[in-house]
Amino acid sequence: MVIECTGDDPGATFSTAYARMRSPGRSSPGRVERIARETAVDPTFDGELRGLADSGIEQLAAFVREVHGPPGWSYPDAGFADTSNYLTVLLRIGRLIAVHADPLVVDRLQRWLDKAPRPAARRVPPEVLETALLQGASKGLWLRNTHRRRATKPDTKTISGLSLRDALSPFEDAGYAMGSARALLDDDPDRTALQGTVGTTPRKSSVWLKASTDFVSFAAAVGELLSLLEQELAAGVSFGHGLPHLARAVDDLTGVFGAYEVRTPPPEDLPDLPGIGEELIAAAEILEDSVIGVHGKDNSADLVVDVGFGGSISGAFAIVPKPADDGFQLSVGYADRPNNPSDPQVACQIMDALEHTELLTIYYRSGHTFTDGRIWRDQVPVAPFGNWAFEDFTTFALDREKPIRPQDGRRSATPQEIHDLIGRPEDQSLFGWVVRHFGAGWLTCDDGSGEAADFFHISPGGTLSAIHVKGAHSASPRRRVAASAYEVVVGQAVKNLSFNDVERLRSRLHRAPVGRPACWTDSTRTPDRSDFLEALELRNATDDHRVVVVQPHLSYATYQRLRADSVPTDSPDLFRLHLVENMLNSARASAVGIGSDLVVIGSLV
Repeated sequence: MVIECTGDDPGATFSTAYARMRSPGRSSPGRVERIARETAVDPTFDGELRGLADSGIEQLAAFVREVHGPPGWSYPDAGFADTSNYLTVLLRIGRLIAVHADPLVVDRLQRWLDKAPRPAARRVPPEVLETALLQGASKGLWLRNTHRRRATKPDTKTISGLSLRDALSPFEDAGYAMGSARALLDDDPDRTALQGTVGTTPRKSSVWLKASTDFVSFAAAVGELLSLLEQELAAGVSFGHGLPHLARAVDDLTGVFGAYEVRTPPPEDLPDLPGIGEELIAAAEILEDSVIGVHGKDNSADLVVDVGFGGSISGAFAIVPKPADDGFQLSVGYADRPNNPSDPQVACQIMDALEHTELLTIYYRSGHTFTDGRIWRDQVPVAPFGNWAFEDFTTFALDREKPIRPQDGRRSATPQEIHDLIGRPEDQSLFGWVVRHFGAGWLTCDDGSGEAADFFHISPGGTLSAIHVKGAHSASPRRRVAASAYEVVVGQAVKNLSFNDVERLRSRLHRAPVGRPACWTDSTRTPDRSDFLEALELRNATDDHRVVVVQPHLSYATYQRLRADSVPTDSPDLFRLHLVENMLNSARASAVGIGSDLVVIGSLV
């Protein structure tokens, strides 16, 4: 965990934090806790820690906490006992302090930061941690819902992959907020110890790294971490994690009203992350067994909850969201009611559990959700489509899908004539553009009755593309956005996603729609599909598959103009662009769901 000193004397804050964590907390019955060893290292780092002399660390202190007591699996007076030793280390550079400790000690520090009177320290703002650590390829995400709970969507998500920035969906994931994440750090010659994948829980100001081979290596990595965070703090501008489509927080309580449900996760749903300790798990167990009846207010984010065990009400608490340094903090206290609490012992036990406010998710009738220390607004996503490719169609007719008979200027009368004319020097159709653009590798046309796509292409690297082509509604450079230009071709692309299955595709291509299907190998026309089918057989199961829609109605110039900040949000063309991109995002989600992807090709002009 990293904390930032806000006072004039970082050394004094360091000493106060050390004393706070060193003091024993509440122990379970039969458990004995003591400080077994402690040390405060001189800043010159003589002796065994001589290797830290150039790390920039100004203060270093540590202690070992010994806990003796019965194991959790034992019954009372069974005669079994465990002795555990926990290491706590504090390191300071400038105004930043890093704390490595077991979850129980970290929880004490978290509580200390939130208790009045507030100390001269705070958590590092979440946006600073996200900007510093989460700009590389995201490897793991732990997401919490901000949408209204329903049976058709999970409350939480844990996902991992090669680059999750590309895996998030504006429709599936717009109702989730990031709780924790792992990402690959960008290479930097100034960092030699802090490398590879780093994880963070920004709201808790928590960071986790790979295991170090020795203490000097660990301290060096922590030193580089603190230096990196200090650079971000000094820059003063933090844009957050940069992950698309995830929910974003609101800055104030305006319009937040009508709390109607408080949800707490069962202990088994708590993520297996650093910082999840026994106290948090115990609090989750208590809240799982509790009755929590919610009474919201029509003009406020405040709420009152009736609490108890076994269906009986033992007390009522007022919960008030209050602005904090980087979000909102829940204040929990007894509600102003006669004879409250009716059962002080039970009420006190539940109140102690509710003080772990990171366990609480509060749902409001206004469409807002409190979770993870922030308030989020549920909204219909309007997200840009991320897979546009704008290409040059010079010398080709944007509004002509297939080749025409050169002798009379009419469209070809038969499917075989279309196949024969594709790619000839006089062919200015979009089919002809496909032949030129997808020249490297193997290409075959499937246009005709029962077609699976207009073309299939295999690149030299093994990528299989199903290509669907549709002419623009107009070739005018002043043509406007038209959702209808994409509806039919995108619908066909989604309908034929089943041909992502290679066996089904192979069976289809063995039955050509015409006697002489148009085929090319490295831009050279071939008499049949034998070369293509051979290349299809040689592909690996790990080779990529994608769906390509060629529809040049939208131009790059129009897209850039509508995406500029100066365009009014009520512009009809911008609204039509939102319709197009929502359609494409939905289609892409379908393609990604079966292991493919969707690329849409527009025109440069």
